[in-house]
Amino acid sequence: MSSRLLWLSCFLICSTSIPAYADDFAADALGQTNPELAVYLIPNDTFKFLLAPLQSSNRFEYNHYFPIVVGSNSQLFIDNTIYAKQRPVETNDLDSSFIQTVGDSIRVGYRELLKGGDSFWGVNFGYDNALQAGYYYQQLGVGFELTFPSFQFVSTFASPIGNKRYSSPGESVLSPFNVQVALPTGLKNVSILPRFYYVYDHFGDSSPGGQLQINYRINPQLTLEFAVSYDHISGSGGALELKWRPNIPIAPTSGSPINPAILGSFAGPVGNNGTRIIRLTGSDPAFGE
Repeated sequence: MSSRLLWLSCFLICSTSIPAYADDFAADALGQTNPELAVYLIPNDTFKFLLAPLQSSNRFEYNHYFPIVVGSNSQLFIDNTIYAKQRPVETNDLDSSFIQTVGDSIRVGYRELLKGGDSFWGVNFGYDNALQAGYYYQQLGVGFELTFPSFQFVSTFASPIGNKRYSSPGESVLSPFNVQVALPTGLKNVSILPRFYYVYDHFGDSSPGGQLQINYRINPQLTLEFAVSYDHISGSGGALELKWRPNIPIAPTSGSPINPAILGSFAGPVGNNGTRIIRLTGSDPAFGE
């Protein structure tokens, strides 16, 4: 059996098995279900459209977050992101498809509220794939998150599996490590997200890099994000992203088991944070929160 079929089989087995026996182990793993908390942890969707410079790729993402088991102060969840990247407008390969890359990223995660319900921590792991110009790329990813009402720390890492490089296009999968924080700016609805990352190429150059992102929350459902980055592999770059969460859960300002300021993160997707979107040599960093 090829490695691709092996990973696909493992994924399908895990996907069908988790719901089947999650109820049996819910009490042991997460404690008794908290109906009050479960009211706010509802499945919801996130849409993202990323506008890049003419020599880079625009990107569309759709994510679905789904809580599997909700405990007294914690949850086991799954979120899945599908995405498509457009062929750059300025390119020498005009005969290539308009849609350059399609991919999928799945994460299984655990999040737990800290004392008072004003903050939480979490871990997640998952599998990502991308199909570009007929070539299939894969990686495994892990992440850690710590969130407060006015501060967030996220660290992620991904490592390629299967074919890391094809000789014909000569592109290899980069292995990224990221550390990102989110901080208030003192301006209403504006936050800043500095990111440090390091990308490792198993067949060539590796490089540290940095990204600075500014988020403006138009309303609870809609956020505008602008980011710039630099590393030695891709040089400088930037992107503008619109994020829409039409059914984001909202908690009352009082009487809720969780601080309303962190509910959107606690009951939401992991985010790509530079690792869920597979990055190949010669491509831009995976902009976006």
